[in-house]
Amino acid sequence: MLLRIHGQENNLNMSKIPLITIVGVPNTGKSTLFNKLIGKRKALVHHDPGMTRDIYKKPLDINGRKFYLQDSGGFFDDSDIITKEINKRVLREAEKSDLVIFLFDGKRDLIGYEKDLYLDIVKLNSNIIPVINKIDNPEKFLPSSSYYALKQDFVFISAEHNNGIEELLDRVLVYFPGSAGEIGKEEEAPTRISIIGKPNVGKSSIINRILNDEYVIVSPLPGTTRDSVDLEIKRNNKTFILVDNAGIRKLQKVKEDTESAAVIRAEKDIKNADIIIFVIDISRKIDRNDLFIAQKILKSAKPVVVACNKWDLVLDQQKADSFVRKLKERFNFFYFAPFVLTSASSGKNIFQVIDKAELINQRLITKIKAANLNELIQHILHEKKILTEANNKFVSKYASIESYRPFFINFFSKSTDRLKTSDETWLKRRIQQELDLEGIPIFFKISASINKKYSL
Repeated sequence: MLLRIHGQENNLNMSKIPLITIVGVPNTGKSTLFNKLIGKRKALVHHDPGMTRDIYKKPLDINGRKFYLQDSGGFFDDSDIITKEINKRVLREAEKSDLVIFLFDGKRDLIGYEKDLYLDIVKLNSNIIPVINKIDNPEKFLPSSSYYALKQDFVFISAEHNNGIEELLDRVLVYFPGSAGEIGKEEEAPTRISIIGKPNVGKSSIINRILNDEYVIVSPLPGTTRDSVDLEIKRNNKTFILVDNAGIRKLQKVKEDTESAAVIRAEKDIKNADIIIFVIDISRKIDRNDLFIAQKILKSAKPVVVACNKWDLVLDQQKADSFVRKLKERFNFFYFAPFVLTSASSGKNIFQVIDKAELINQRLITKIKAANLNELIQHILHEKKILTEANNKFVSKYASIESYRPFFINFFSKSTDRLKTSDETWLKRRIQQELDLEGIPIFFKISASINKKYSL
């Protein structure tokens, strides 16, 4: 599948591995089947209809063959604004998929609009497997007479109890004979970039601008993105996973149970990210919710790029430097992070955000020699007298990088006293500047002095 991106800057394309999409009306068990097939819990499973609102995709291995499997939003028969977007997206994904798994609920009769949906998708894509789910004993099951009108050879399964799954996978492989989709040599895991922010700051719009496609549903209504949506892209021959998250709000402000589940998932995804793009709406006043999310990101110890979105709506654009300076003062604890003025609407600096994330990732996988680190630290400590909380001069006998994710420097000194807060921040800033660690939070540990020599 090739994304329709124009211009040299937008050098993106999706993998051409066969794509399988699960389709059906709400509550047929699509997310349960999706989770069962990929072997891990990714999609949110919820008793309320419409929990899955976005299309998201994960790798699937069947007997040594590689596929991509997509879970789709339930197809509703109403005129709600978000529902219309979901339905359009489901039909479009079904049409361009290599195979469609259409899921029915065996515990009830066929619904009228469900039959129409199935026949419409058959017209769009003849590669379709009709599957009746929620069957405890597939071998003895007889479907409701309403299903006979479709005149199809159904596969009977219970995704929850793992019944009939092998037969379904065998049926899938019939559509892909020979060596198509064989897995090659294992590749390095792609960088996971998580897009985080409160509702309606433009997270999905930023991703849509990157993809140049309506891959994630965008709506002016809060809570549209209900789950973390993984999107694999390639740019400049490097693979990334972009993660679009539900807007985070304090849970006491979230009334709907399904949205609460998505907010919890978004908070968890912060921990799973390699790099976080924190999106704020600079056309509006920074509020407590922005600061609440920023503090959660700070506690995660993850690298951060701050995307200052909706710059096109700011009237006085001649004072960009002053504007950014005031933002940095408001988010002074993000002193290490780059602040990028962006506009999802115009596309301004959107790719600069991704490029900065990639630079951060490259910096973290480039190891720093112990000799270079210690030489630099001694040079910096000669610039200014650094004091401990006990007002003693801080002397580093030796320093080592204990980890890169998070970036931890262990200092060995005669005293294990903590540094004064202002001096510690100054030292972190200088190390960040000299080692080109923009976007990467630095953490210190002070240990008892040791006799250690470092090598070049």
